[in-house]
Amino acid sequence: MYNDSFTIRDRLEEISESIELIKEWSKGRKNVDDYMLSSDGVMAFNACVMRIQVIGEQVGKLLKYDPSPLSAYPQIPWLAIYDMRNIISHEYANIDEALVVSVINNDIPQLETVIKDILK
Repeated sequence: MYNDSFTIRDRLEEISESIELIKEWSKGRKNVDDYMLSSDGVMAFNACVMRIQVIGEQVGKLLKYDPSPLSAYPQIPWLAIYDMRNIISHEYANIDEALVVSVINNDIPQLETVIKDILK
């Protein structure tokens, strides 16, 4: 059921939880083949994609606040995160697997640092 009573903190914690799950599911996987060459890997990939979608959804909601708690962190491409959510939602069959793996390996750690900072 949709919950529109989320606070800023709730949304940030949802992002943080998603990051933790992505880290857990991607542990030991560094490239596309690590995900795509086994059924467990594909399941982990799909789960990570779903959580990237959750992150994008929450970022989109947080961007609507005035002022947005994200505006103090321009080094994070917030709109690109939201755009990726839209691609996942509307073009799932056309997801670029290498891009997703790059996001998991390179962008999620930086995002984690910023979200932890905001939550302090």
